[in-house]
Amino acid sequence: MIKANEPTNGTVVKQETPARITTTMILNDLDNGIGREGIKEKYGLETWEVTQIFQHPVLKGKKAKKIKKLSFEFVDDSMGDPNQTAIPMSEEEVFTDLDEQSEEMEREMHYTPNEMVETAKKEFADGEEDVDEIEY
Repeated sequence: MIKANEPTNGTVVKQETPARITTTMILNDLDNGIGREGIKEKYGLETWEVTQIFQHPVLKGKKAKKIKKLSFEFVDDSMGDPNQTAIPMSEEEVFTDLDEQSEEMEREMHYTPNEMVETAKKEFADGEEDVDEIEY
């Protein structure tokens, strides 16, 4: 028989009230499932102090996340080896594309504006574009 999932409350380790409590500390506590009562207990605060903290614009309306724990281990096995960190590729694939791109970029870098206009005129020689209006 499978037991129903029961929400777990964040555990609170009581400590002395620190000299400085930051919004990041409170947000981390909320993300860990520690609510206002837990924050009050954790930092040794009074109720009015907790109320005052949650008046801050960053914390206003924020609530503790409900952490639900699965009653079983869930594993995604649809992607093959979960420990694989890279996609195997042959060196030819990688360097061939890079060499072709590098050569193309190098050719484009050595064009002068006049060569670019001449190339454009040749490409659009079929009359679809009016190449005389190209500004350079």
